[in-house]
Amino acid sequence: MSTTLQMFSEVMRSHYQVSNLVGMNADEFRRKLESLITLQDSTMEGFMDETKQRDLSIRFHWGHDHDFGDFKIPGRLGKRHLTMPANFVDHFKVLPIDLTGKRILDIGVWTGGSSLLLCALGAEVVAIEEVKKYADAVDLLKLAFDIKKLTVFNKSLYDLNDPQFFDQFDYVLFAGVLYHVTDPVIALRIVFNCLKDGGMCLIESFATRGRGTFWAYHGPNVFGEGRKEDLSRSGWNWFVPTREALQRVMIDVGFEIVRLDNVQNQRISGIGKRKAYTDMLRAGLSVRNIR
Repeated sequence: MSTTLQMFSEVMRSHYQVSNLVGMNADEFRRKLESLITLQDSTMEGFMDETKQRDLSIRFHWGHDHDFGDFKIPGRLGKRHLTMPANFVDHFKVLPIDLTGKRILDIGVWTGGSSLLLCALGAEVVAIEEVKKYADAVDLLKLAFDIKKLTVFNKSLYDLNDPQFFDQFDYVLFAGVLYHVTDPVIALRIVFNCLKDGGMCLIESFATRGRGTFWAYHGPNVFGEGRKEDLSRSGWNWFVPTREALQRVMIDVGFEIVRLDNVQNQRISGIGKRKAYTDMLRAGLSVRNIR
């Protein structure tokens, strides 16, 4: 375990265990978490036909491992909420450990593991989650631990095409989301617009190995692990890029400094810097009024 990763684990334990509760007592906190973990509800998400929706949007699944002291909740992504930010500290060397005074937009937070870590490191965090039940879970953690520098929105990434989000953030953590959206060009332009000049996009994504600038199409009928009976299947991906395709798109939407690792285990990590606001090609954009 790297020094940074070990430190991040200690930070989470020192800030987010039952002994740190402020907004409720330990019994109430555990009861509320247990009621979330057993939740299966498509109506609250506004779905017309739940048979066409993701399993993980209908049935609640905890996102990241969390040791609450008196009890632990395993997450489907394990410790990725710690290892992925540690990679931007140690490998890319763009994320400082002391984030005091920094504003960070965390997109697709699931149950909020990365948002909690970034707040504990001193950042003011705006957490975006399009699935209401997961946004509610992060709100519960915010209340329980009285996290004053955390704001949670139950919004789609595309809802961020709004002046209140423009030019606001020092960093955007855009992890595990790009391949789940139907328009990656617009999605990356929105991220670009949300950053301040000099701001940095920290991106992590499912990716396709291979040469060339192509995006592999999966669509809503390609599933990963899990079982339909348990509503535990992964999948529901749209477009999965090669390294070169992702690099080209990031440059085309405005990022001037783009560094991407090679694809490993079907994942890719990288950074894009908004040196200064600039326009992009307008022909054919699906959102004509995108900033």
